[in-house]
Amino acid sequence: MANRLACIALLACAAAATAQAQAAQTRQFAIPGHGSLVLDVPNDWRVAERSTDDPPSANLRMGPVLGDGWVLQVTAVWLDAEKRRATARGMKANVQKTADGMLSQALEKQATLVELRGREAHGYHFSLTDRGSTNKGGDYRYVTQGTLATGELIVIFTLLHRDPAPPEKPRVLELLADARHSAEAAPPRRDALQLRDLGQSYELSVPVSRLVMTIPKSAMGSAKRQRGASNHPRYFYFSGGGLNVSGWFEPASGFRGIKPFWEQETAVWEKRGLPPPVDTAFSRIGQWDTVIYDIAFPSGSNSHIRAHWVQAGTWIDIHLSLTANRPSAETRAQLTELLKRIAVRERN
Repeated sequence: MANRLACIALLACAAAATAQAQAAQTRQFAIPGHGSLVLDVPNDWRVAERSTDDPPSANLRMGPVLGDGWVLQVTAVWLDAEKRRATARGMKANVQKTADGMLSQALEKQATLVELRGREAHGYHFSLTDRGSTNKGGDYRYVTQGTLATGELIVIFTLLHRDPAPPEKPRVLELLADARHSAEAAPPRRDALQLRDLGQSYELSVPVSRLVMTIPKSAMGSAKRQRGASNHPRYFYFSGGGLNVSGWFEPASGFRGIKPFWEQETAVWEKRGLPPPVDTAFSRIGQWDTVIYDIAFPSGSNSHIRAHWVQAGTWIDIHLSLTANRPSAETRAQLTELLKRIAVRERN
């Protein structure tokens, strides 16, 4: 009897765990100026998202919390009525054309389209096997790809997977069939940068972080906030008069120290064929760990400071640069003074 009860308890726990894994949360993903894409995302999936203004779109990447057995890429684009109707009319033919174009690298001799239909979504998809795939790292052997229309959005999706019939595949197709377009804007992301113009200064913060950074406008002269410089949700960028101030708010676990950071940074430069830094110096400016350097310039100077502040689980990485027809000592001094005037505090 005891063994039987133990088995029943284990089965109940397993059923509860399965139900929890299959449970989904309704999430909105911003389409700038045109509402949001609404998806019922399973709780055991991780999601990375970014939005673009031109064209208005949401770009998503989903996958398992652990491992890399599959990855789903989704791009939802808003189109005006005329373009949307034309795209919808030619959707089936275009998906078939895409599939036929991939057959030369596939084990299959033909690509069969499968209709995908939900309450508001309608589209087509196909599945193929890459004959030359190693099925390791970022190379996946199996692909399911397609396009659908929902509301005012056209959604293009690609599911890459290692197993021929992963259990996630029907869940992916269900998620896509249930996709819908909402006229409501997506709520602000708790992991996205928020910027407040306080008149004399800019205040930068991220809701999930306890750190708040303030940059006085007077210290930046004519530099103004620039938009569209990066799709990273916690990126900031100000520019003007030869001065650039940019950076990120990131988890503190990503910073391993100024020298390991700099070694990795310059290694990437070398691979990309970028000019090497000149007159590099490490220093501590207030609470900032910094590396100061120049980039060779035809005339004048091009000076930089990469500065790092780690506190309360947050890493602030800020990059100051100044190009001017002046000696390097002067431009470095100006950047140092600017960094001293950037304040970081911890909120309750």
